[in-house]
Amino acid sequence: MPSKVYLARCSKNRPLGENALHAFKNAGLDSIISPGLVALKTHFGEPGNTSYVRYDDIEPTVELLKEKGAQPYFAETSTLYRGRRSNAVDHFHSAAEHGFSYEKTGCPLLFVDGLKGNNHAEVEVGLKHFDRVAIAHDFVLTPSAVIFTHVTGHELAGLGGAIKNLAMGLASRAGKLRQHDSGKPMVNAEACTACGTCAEWCPSDAIDVGKAAFIDNGLCIACGECLTLCPEHAIDFSWSESAASFSEKMAEYALGALKGKLQRSAFLSYVWQVTNNCNCKGQEMDTMCGDLGVLASTDPVAIDQAAAELIADAEGHDVFKKHWPDTNYEAQLVHGEEIGLGTRDYKLIEVNQDA
Repeated sequence: MPSKVYLARCSKNRPLGENALHAFKNAGLDSIISPGLVALKTHFGEPGNTSYVRYDDIEPTVELLKEKGAQPYFAETSTLYRGRRSNAVDHFHSAAEHGFSYEKTGCPLLFVDGLKGNNHAEVEVGLKHFDRVAIAHDFVLTPSAVIFTHVTGHELAGLGGAIKNLAMGLASRAGKLRQHDSGKPMVNAEACTACGTCAEWCPSDAIDVGKAAFIDNGLCIACGECLTLCPEHAIDFSWSESAASFSEKMAEYALGALKGKLQRSAFLSYVWQVTNNCNCKGQEMDTMCGDLGVLASTDPVAIDQAAAELIADAEGHDVFKKHWPDTNYEAQLVHGEEIGLGTRDYKLIEVNQDA
């Protein structure tokens, strides 16, 4: 049976935030979010990025949730790469600079994976790539979620949609690492000061420290703790994951993130200022298509499929395949359907802008 995906097209007569609320209400998504704690997952944008979804574009939906008795909070995690979102404190300031302060939103901002991104729960999934996935601990404890996604391109995933927002956005740093690569960490001996921090925190006692740290790959479990905690940034990984494998891993992480709340999660995807890469790029980027509208659904696979096809129909070609020909974005959709995350079969329902 096809999933329903609702589309409120962009209109000069309706602000983007009202457009999103219109889609949300027509899809009946407010009815699946029960009173109590609700995680709001969006992307605040790396400092310097200009195309992230603003709070004004989210606010009407958030206010509706509050009226329904929800206690919403913004749920976020630290990035795997270095930058101003790689720990909770810097990320907090970056979010506030982009308009997501408590004074503006009235919603707390919680870093659900802890101060440095290493607080997670191992969620059992028993799938092709993972038996367990490392999901941000406090998100696992939250009964409901609304996922606000800015649809973009992505250099490895091809398409950055709801699945990526769940998989990368709600994994701990170890979880992000597991999705990106199956390799082992490497030490830059010239940068290493032999401080011993990595060895102290290594859960498998795989690190010895002499003049520099040495990692025993036979003992290493590729958890990413050393990468996260090295004060000198002397540890890195070789990013060798294939595009198709990466996309499938994202689908498995998305399912793990939603475990226990798949029926109590709502999705809004903004097909607006669709840039060639994701909001992690701290710069202004070219757009790949015109501003088309906001999609709403309970199905993350269907909403991503609908976004890709909506853009292709508008542009006359698949912009994601054209821009990132070496990626395989469809793998996340195919595998997502196979594992029960959702379905690629959907019915697109356009909602009347004047209703």
